[in-house]
Amino acid sequence: MNRENLGDKMQFFKDAVLKAVEAYNHFRSPEAKARLIKIGKSKLIVDFEGSFCRTCGVHDYLEDLIYELERFADVEIEVLSFENYEPEKIRVKYGVKSVSKH
Repeated sequence: MNRENLGDKMQFFKDAVLKAVEAYNHFRSPEAKARLIKIGKSKLIVDFEGSFCRTCGVHDYLEDLIYELERFADVEIEVLSFENYEPEKIRVKYGVKSVSKH
């Protein structure tokens, strides 16, 4: 893949992630709110904040962003790790295996 195609693919992926974060926040706020921290071709880092951090279904909230992203792109992505870094704040690392347009 040449550099131009890689740049286009990264821009498409970034746009899809931003749309997914916006949709996620629309439907899950104020219990959970996502914010994109870093995006790369093989990793995505997102911070989540909200009262959901105190529930037993935390992992479901983290996976919900994947489902939102699947609405905007054909992706293969998974939660690699997550950690509470402040009260009611979780940083999540997602592994990106593949991305393509629908």
